[in-house]
Amino acid sequence: MVSKVQPGQEAMARMGIYKAIADLGLLKESYHGKFALAAFIGVCIPLATFIVYMLFTRTDWEVMYPALAALVLACFAGFLGTLWILRELLVPIDLTAEALRDYIDSRKLPDLPLHFTDRAGRLMEGTQYTLTQLHETITRLERVSDTDDLTGIYNRRAGEKRLSEEVARAERDLQTFHIAFFDVNGFKQINEKHGHSAGDAVVSHLAALLQLNTRRGDWVARWGGDEFVVGLHRNRALKMVMERIVKAISGSPCEIAPGLELRITVSCGVADYRFGSGVAGVLADGDRAMYAAKELSRAGSQSNIAYRNEISEVAPPERSVEAAD
Repeated sequence: MVSKVQPGQEAMARMGIYKAIADLGLLKESYHGKFALAAFIGVCIPLATFIVYMLFTRTDWEVMYPALAALVLACFAGFLGTLWILRELLVPIDLTAEALRDYIDSRKLPDLPLHFTDRAGRLMEGTQYTLTQLHETITRLERVSDTDDLTGIYNRRAGEKRLSEEVARAERDLQTFHIAFFDVNGFKQINEKHGHSAGDAVVSHLAALLQLNTRRGDWVARWGGDEFVVGLHRNRALKMVMERIVKAISGSPCEIAPGLELRITVSCGVADYRFGSGVAGVLADGDRAMYAAKELSRAGSQSNIAYRNEISEVAPPERSVEAAD
């Protein structure tokens, strides 16, 4: 049920004087002006009262004029000094507002002082604490939302984000990159014969091997089921790297149960980014190359690699993650 109480109604009950001053036209958008009004009331009203008193008591003006002039000048100087001090006292509020705005705009954590114990100090301390806790929570949630639960590597959402960054960088720098699609051969049969726990073990094993055999700066994402995408950033020895990765996979059996190992093979499709094709284009190229490698793997029991620029432009049939083996 939607509340009918307007936001801020409870707080407004404690802000009667502030609201009355804020409704004044000239002071509506100036917090410093509100403090100036408070200083004026505190300094000039007593002075005006004193002058009126002097007028009604018919004081000897020739005698009192120098003293009265000095008093007016002193009050005016005091008023200006009060305004300066009030402006400086408002700096914690300005810093707090800037900290909140900077965090929203750029996720920049503030560095507010925490040792003051008055209200302004508590405001800064509370803001620093709140933004620090919020930042840690957001970072933790982003880490969870970008991580595959089973393997601990990027999930598809995070992989697509990294791929978008790679595409933007390539278009800006006019330097291409490569992606490699990996798919486990016979994954459906592994699940049917040994159970889904064995399938999970195979997926985790492959994720670990891909991470272990890629360079710093490259990235690995689980695309779904037994499919993985590896981003290869400006790799000049591409075929050598891909052969090393596939050899490591084929030469490292996966323990699917205590005392039971399974040697896995993969189909790998490699595609270079073609300028202007975008994320969808490079993914389609990688999928087409992987399909070609899958066709080669059907004829034997070993891992195969296919490169987009070396295969015919034949589109793969529609397939699902579960159906892919």
